[in-house]
Amino acid sequence: MPLNFSFKKSSSGSSDRPDKLSHDNKFFEAINLFKTQRKNAGISLEKLSEETKISRNVLIAIENGWKKYLPETTYLISMIKILEVKLNLEKGSLNGLSSEKVKINPISRFKINFINIDFLNSWIGSLMYIIFMLLSILALNSQLKYLIKINSVSTQPINIEKTIIKMQK
Repeated sequence: MPLNFSFKKSSSGSSDRPDKLSHDNKFFEAINLFKTQRKNAGISLEKLSEETKISRNVLIAIENGWKKYLPETTYLISMIKILEVKLNLEKGSLNGLSSEKVKINPISRFKINFINIDFLNSWIGSLMYIIFMLLSILALNSQLKYLIKINSVSTQPINIEKTIIKMQK
């Protein structure tokens, strides 16, 4: 008898799609407005970069719609305001550029790269040093127990004179 589980799809998943489309539309409208207004003003990207003190790479990313190369939202908002003034645009007309950013997955903080560990100054290096020392002590202890078990280790010091006399007899 097959099991049939029916699950309801959440309504939030279906409402996310139109929001994403409206954000994309605002983003592309802002890009087109930026391109057309810059070309109508006859300003090159280099000249705009010099006059606004905004990096040429950021302006290229805005013009080409490369979301992952845009700066953080805080910086982007101030850049948008400067560009709106310089290109004689209405306030808030380029706000679509900051509506949505590509999320980059953060790198795990606990990723260990043995080549780059500073054993003397980092907590990871200190931890690895302590683990290595404990494992060394345990290995030496187990070796000593084994030698005692097979009677190859004496707890009394070796007296060289007695050994020489016994060997001569």
